[in-house]
Amino acid sequence: MEIILKRYLSLNRVLFSSSHTKSEVINEMARVSNEDRKISDVEGFKKALFKRESLMSTGIGYGVAIPHVKLELIKEFFITFFIHKKGVDWESLDNKPVHIIFLIAGPETGQEKYLRILAKITMVIKDPARRKKLIDCKTKYEIYEILNKF
Repeated sequence: MEIILKRYLSLNRVLFSSSHTKSEVINEMARVSNEDRKISDVEGFKKALFKRESLMSTGIGYGVAIPHVKLELIKEFFITFFIHKKGVDWESLDNKPVHIIFLIAGPETGQEKYLRILAKITMVIKDPARRKKLIDCKTKYEIYEILNKF
């Protein structure tokens, strides 16, 4: 099964953030993630995101964070994508601010699909020029175009 990112993305869930803290960004991402009603319990979703983040930062380095959660209350996988132009402290592995944030969410039973989505995202972000291009985007349409190639 090949993973195509655009199946999990929506223009409604591609945004620019100017929140000041990781907590604010996570709250904002939780709210935005429910724009198309994919989450039956937004508070439970937020709580799960914060719990996951408390175990270990999802800031993987290179200015990227990949918060993720699998919950029974989510029926199908989706991705919420944020660009943070100024960068936000995410307690990343390399201690550098995060500019690119991919939130992956899906059902508890979807481990294989989750890993395939994560692998595809890794392909997108491993190229430094592509990361820079994403950060330099001025509109969510530009971001969406780049991500839809994967």
